[in-house]
Amino acid sequence: MSLHKIPVTVLSGFLGSGKTTTINHIIETKRAQRVAIIVNDIAEVNIDGKQIGDKILETEEKLVELENGCLCCTLRGDLFDETLALALEGKYDYLIIEASGVSEPLPIAATFTFPMDDGKSLKDVAHLDTMVTVVDAFNFIDQYESDEMEIQEPKTRLQTHDQTSVVELMIDQLEFANVILVNKAGLVSPEILDKIHQMVRAINAEAKIIDTNHGKVDLAEIMNTNSFDFDRAQEYPTWVKEVERETGRSIDADTTHSHGEGLVHSHSHEFGLTAFVYRARKPFVPERLIQFMGTPMPGLIRSKGYFWLCTRMDQAGNFQLAGKLVDYGVAGRWYSTIPEEEWTPDMREFIEQEWVEPFGDRRQEIVFIGSDDEIDQASIVKTLDACLITDAELQQDYRKFPDRFPHW
Repeated sequence: MSLHKIPVTVLSGFLGSGKTTTINHIIETKRAQRVAIIVNDIAEVNIDGKQIGDKILETEEKLVELENGCLCCTLRGDLFDETLALALEGKYDYLIIEASGVSEPLPIAATFTFPMDDGKSLKDVAHLDTMVTVVDAFNFIDQYESDEMEIQEPKTRLQTHDQTSVVELMIDQLEFANVILVNKAGLVSPEILDKIHQMVRAINAEAKIIDTNHGKVDLAEIMNTNSFDFDRAQEYPTWVKEVERETGRSIDADTTHSHGEGLVHSHSHEFGLTAFVYRARKPFVPERLIQFMGTPMPGLIRSKGYFWLCTRMDQAGNFQLAGKLVDYGVAGRWYSTIPEEEWTPDMREFIEQEWVEPFGDRRQEIVFIGSDDEIDQASIVKTLDACLITDAELQQDYRKFPDRFPHW
């Protein structure tokens, strides 16, 4: 039997964004295309599946419902099996996968490359064509600025996501998309819609943004686009790539300027955004950094990076600020802590590039991106400079300074 390699669009988006409405629009306007649909709803009753099923009872479409689990974790084997079965049928021109509102798209996309137990991979039978994220324009700003730390799907609680904040999930869904549908656009003012575009651009500088109402989008924008590149998408978020592109420097390359200890700045005036990278070669004093993280920064949309504490000289921390989200943890150990005889050739090249005496590759490297007309870049830099240990404090036993960060 010849195998039809079926093209796939994955539809992600937070709860209530309009994914099911978009799929119903696809069913109504697909013309001669034969479309198969996989719906993932982790509720006890798959409401999305029932709504879509009502639409396709009289058509040649096929609906597969994956319930009581999440495509990005517990149902990846099921996703593989169902996609393989649909491809082997050879009856369908296209596959649409609607992820649950609490699913992260990157693990779903990775399912197409990971080998299963028998060595087969989904990429042998299917082509991941487009990654779409649907945004709820009416609720987006409130959701992004919320401090809700618990995500719940209607009728059931998804234990694996209890520690994921709404903002983190929204960012994950936006960062990995190459097409973003801003749905319910007609329910907000032009000024609010422009603000949403700006915020989305701050998170994903390269995706195509399309405004929609009731999920109505030209199918050529989300199907058979051949626009998704997994290798490129998984490298790191595109808003960091934008900083690199406009500064002409790698995000990992050390640089110092007259702005405090170190700063690379970039302007994306096309989107009304300012992006800059703060760098320094001294550690932060923990109490000062905690105070900085808790200080409101008007105009800031996203910040993420590595930090270094004087009380934890061997460990690199990472943190992100987004809306009211303040999240931090351990990123790993600095290469300076690894004996030189254990360096690989690739490690040596990187280490030698990053090495600055007396602390080796230890550094602060934090990206900020915000609204041109609101973010106070100079104030952020000045405040971060004040968080650094002073020369006099370096002569003290700074490892014993108060440190309220959680144990890593």
